[in-house]
Amino acid sequence: MRINHKLQLISLFAITLVSTSVFSADFPPANVNVVSAKMTELAPVIWVSGTVVSQNDSKIAAEISGRLVSLSSIGARVERGDVIARIDDKQLKIQQREEQASVLNSKAHLRFLEAEVTRKKQLVKQNLSPVTELDKVISEYEIAKGDVLAAQARLDRIKQDLAYTELKAPFSGIVAQRIASLGEYVNNGSAIVRLVETANSEATIFAPIVAYQFLKDAKELTVQSPLGNGQATIKTLVPVANARSHLMEVRLDMSTFDWPIGLNLKAKVANGPSELSLVVPRDALVLRRDGTSVFRVNKNDKGTDAEKIFVVVGTGMDGLVAVSSASTDKPIEAGDLIVIRGAERLQNGQSVMIKENNHELVLGGKEESGENFVRKETEDKKPPSKEQQL
Repeated sequence: MRINHKLQLISLFAITLVSTSVFSADFPPANVNVVSAKMTELAPVIWVSGTVVSQNDSKIAAEISGRLVSLSSIGARVERGDVIARIDDKQLKIQQREEQASVLNSKAHLRFLEAEVTRKKQLVKQNLSPVTELDKVISEYEIAKGDVLAAQARLDRIKQDLAYTELKAPFSGIVAQRIASLGEYVNNGSAIVRLVETANSEATIFAPIVAYQFLKDAKELTVQSPLGNGQATIKTLVPVANARSHLMEVRLDMSTFDWPIGLNLKAKVANGPSELSLVVPRDALVLRRDGTSVFRVNKNDKGTDAEKIFVVVGTGMDGLVAVSSASTDKPIEAGDLIVIRGAERLQNGQSVMIKENNHELVLGGKEESGENFVRKETEDKKPPSKEQQL
């Protein structure tokens, strides 16, 4: 039994030596791309959902009852002051003429009483009329002045109602919805169209209330959507949270983005204090059953090889991730060359060749010239000779 066990160990050792020699002899160094590990400030962040909203999103209502005779179409762009709907004004114009006649009548009666007061005063001075008649005429005169004011007020109200028959846009925007239809009878206060301002859009997001201490010092947030990404200026913080959700509202200025109203987006919000950490690109992490590791490139007298180092992964941000060596025997330091491409099949101690970019990595740093490629292709297309056919 001991002899067989020794023979097995010897065989295993021989196979290992042979495989190592074959690996080193037959396989060239692995091509890799590398970057230097560096120290930088990292903070834990979370992505929160939000929506692009308008500063003004209004349902424009009728201010007088009547039948709709004109209505802007959906999608129409209007400027401030443009007419977006009209209500039938025929009855109001008739009432306007009636009130104009009432004003004329009351003014004529007022002029008559004014002259009557003057005449009565002369008669009283000549003792030809009692003072009570003068007092009565003066009273009727004052009442007539009130009648003129009332008639003028009724006329002004009719004019205002006529102005209300034209619904004008309170701001520039787009007609997003027709709530009433052409020809319908609408009542005072009934919504007719929905008008949305598109020029000065905002984004509303809801962040954890604990992030307030980091948001109050921030000026911009990174936002992403299916239409792209960018930096949005923080416009308003509302440090009031719902008792159940514990979320606060944050308003972002989206006027520099050409994003439609209602678009869903995500914003990156800091959720903790920043710390100075050793970071590497997330692509450098190699995830295997035995743990997470990175490969450090070491240059020595024998050449360049890759050293496998198990790491503990920390905070991540913008494609970077904080790492620390899982073993104190193999610490990672700033400036170490870390493999970011080509590490999938690397083994500890394997020789590597550093390539400047991904193009060289794929081609292995060697490209055939066009002449050689054409010659090789031509040779492949030559028909076989008679000897080859035999």
